[in-house]
Amino acid sequence: MSYGTALITDVEPKTLQDYEQTRMETLAADSANITVSHEAVNSLAMKKEALKPRKYDFFVRLTMRLQKEEFQVYDFEMNCRQSANSETMIKFYTVPLGAYFKLRRQTQTRETILREYASDALEIFRKVLPALIVSS
Repeated sequence: MSYGTALITDVEPKTLQDYEQTRMETLAADSANITVSHEAVNSLAMKKEALKPRKYDFFVRLTMRLQKEEFQVYDFEMNCRQSANSETMIKFYTVPLGAYFKLRRQTQTRETILREYASDALEIFRKVLPALIVSS
């Protein structure tokens, strides 16, 4: 994961209204989406990985130092069954889009925004998955 990969996007996020007319079957059939049934999930963990500086991230590290903030992104690891004998791990991260981020940036630190966004995502998973599966 590179530092702050999607933090500078100006993409307008989709809203619930954008999805109101879309059927679940349509979303599941779209190859851009990954579909995992709740029953197939064995575990889900949220992790805060240590940042690994690389040479070509010099300007990002310089910006973090000047702003006295860390660009921390929270990763998720989901273990799920593909079949009776096969299990796979899906790694993903949550990063707020520009419109979400910019509103909060006026009053909150970057770290707080990213942590709260990841925590909100974890809460959603806790609500839809059995309690024993989700950990932070």
